[in-house]
Amino acid sequence: MPLLDIFKKKPAAAPTEMPLPVTVEVPLSQVISMQTQGLTSNQIIQTLQRQGYPPTQIYDALAQAEAKKSIEPMEVPGEMPPKEAKPEAKHPESEVIVEQLVEEKWGALQKDLAKINEWKDAVSSRMDKLEQSVSDVKMDLDGLHKAIVARIGEYDKTLMDVGTEIKAMEKVFEKVLPDLTTNVQELSRITAKVKGK
Repeated sequence: MPLLDIFKKKPAAAPTEMPLPVTVEVPLSQVISMQTQGLTSNQIIQTLQRQGYPPTQIYDALAQAEAKKSIEPMEVPGEMPPKEAKPEAKHPESEVIVEQLVEEKWGALQKDLAKINEWKDAVSSRMDKLEQSVSDVKMDLDGLHKAIVARIGEYDKTLMDVGTEIKAMEKVFEKVLPDLTTNVQELSRITAKVKGK
């Protein structure tokens, strides 16, 4: 039934095979042409890295180019140098080139690390100042809070004193007011009599 086919387990897709790494030839001709253009080793390395060459092949190409430079003046046109002589000449030159490249990179790395350390020290100093500022603000707020609480306590005490005084005056008025009203009424009667005469 085609309707039930949707519930059937679908076969797992075959795993995609990883493509085999493509071996890239050493960019010797490019290195030689860039050297004839007057580019430095660092510039050549950067250019070739942007083109996707791995560092080992770039360094091999640089070493071969240097070895070729040192061998070319010794060669007689039409003669092939012995096969054993080429690796012997290439090996010390490649070591020198690799050492120079490592020294250049190491120097650049040390400069970068020094800059990072300076930045870290500056950030640490700023953080210390910021922590001190936060601590000062906290102390100021604590002092302000205490002052406000003390002032509110004073107002509360003052209001209680005023309330006590008002109650005392109320009691005085309770005692004096009846006498005062009778006296006022009596005065009113006396003045009425005096006016009537």
